[in-house]
Amino acid sequence: MRFFLLLLFSSSVFAQSTLDSVRSKGFVQCGVNTGLAGFSQPDSKGVWRGIDVDLCRAVAAAALGDASKVRFTPLTAQQRFTALQSGEVDILARNTTWTLSRDTSLGLNFVGVNYYDGQGFMVPKKLKVKSAKQLNGATVCVQPGTTNELNLADWFRANRMTFKPVVIAPTTRGWSRCARRAPPSPTTTSSFPRSSPRSRSVRRCAMAMIAGSTSSSGRSTR
Repeated sequence: MRFFLLLLFSSSVFAQSTLDSVRSKGFVQCGVNTGLAGFSQPDSKGVWRGIDVDLCRAVAAAALGDASKVRFTPLTAQQRFTALQSGEVDILARNTTWTLSRDTSLGLNFVGVNYYDGQGFMVPKKLKVKSAKQLNGATVCVQPGTTNELNLADWFRANRMTFKPVVIAPTTRGWSRCARRAPPSPTTTSSFPRSSPRSRSVRRCAMAMIAGSTSSSGRSTR
């Protein structure tokens, strides 16, 4: 299961200086996903919407007394931790799996879980795949710099199966291109296909779950 959370620098001194900085400049700079419907995505008017965005606004309301005093920085999985560590953003509120190694090695604190997710594969319905264990030898699209990538390798190894990884961009277009491949087997958190626009390529696919692959997602701040 995956959790998405809020990250803070581990030292209370750093946490205090971040709060002072936020109050001094008058707004919270919040790192979010580049576009994940239901979590963080700008609407047709450019207004950011979603559960992660709402969390950012709640932090602004608590720190500054005004939920509108927040600015959003879209970040990919590869950019998110560096942006928080460098001070580019004050808090990170995006899909980020809470792991022991991340909790102890990044100098950040995961301070809360707001969503529990799983991991699965999206495959063409015509293949009639009922279990991930039917994917031996499959070509699998995966985002770089994520626990999806690690879980994928671990799961195939544990089940004595092989696969060919294909690294793709973490965007809806990237997943759609993958879905048009032959054979298409993208893997990601189970919530992603459900929250993505229902393109023809997504409608042609069904999810095959990785049994026992769970994650919790939370948010972090400096």
